[in-house]
Amino acid sequence: MFNCINLVQCKIALGFVTTAIVVYLVGMDVIINQHYAFSVWLHVLAGIVWIGLLYYFNFVQVPGVGQALADTDGPGPSAISKYIAPRALLWFRMAAVTTWILGLILLALQSRGMDGIIGAFTFAQGYQVIGIGAWMGTIMAFNVWFIIWPNQQKILGMKEATAEEIAMAKKNAALASSVNVILSIPMLLTMLAWH
Repeated sequence: MFNCINLVQCKIALGFVTTAIVVYLVGMDVIINQHYAFSVWLHVLAGIVWIGLLYYFNFVQVPGVGQALADTDGPGPSAISKYIAPRALLWFRMAAVTTWILGLILLALQSRGMDGIIGAFTFAQGYQVIGIGAWMGTIMAFNVWFIIWPNQQKILGMKEATAEEIAMAKKNAALASSVNVILSIPMLLTMLAWH
């Protein structure tokens, strides 16, 4: 059991098994029949992974790599760049797209169709708060997939790039990631205010 609990897949599976036990104890009808509540739960779960990794990159990994590069007697950042960053970026991208898609599903469930999605993205009456959050989440997801990820591929050597291109990629990825941190704070407020 201890070996299993150290595997990522096992941790996730055990988390869902524990959730199933809680659902059973509370009463299946209470939770299962509430598609909206279930979708909120999945949206929040994916969002925690996404924003948690965003904060990890900005508050832990990037400063840590900077310190590792400056430490001439230290081991350097190669282990982070080779093993940790690619895996973390995979989870980061998947959590971003999952959170965004589940957000659209929630908007559709709330209004029983496309009205909620259109209402949010056009700031229709009653949708202004969630509309702001939806736009922030969309900008953040765009940044992850179309700015941060392509630039990280150059930085990590997954895509060929010159030293000049890598230097520019670092600036672009850092700027998009910083924008995402800034947007995440009011975005979380708008998401919570909606639910």
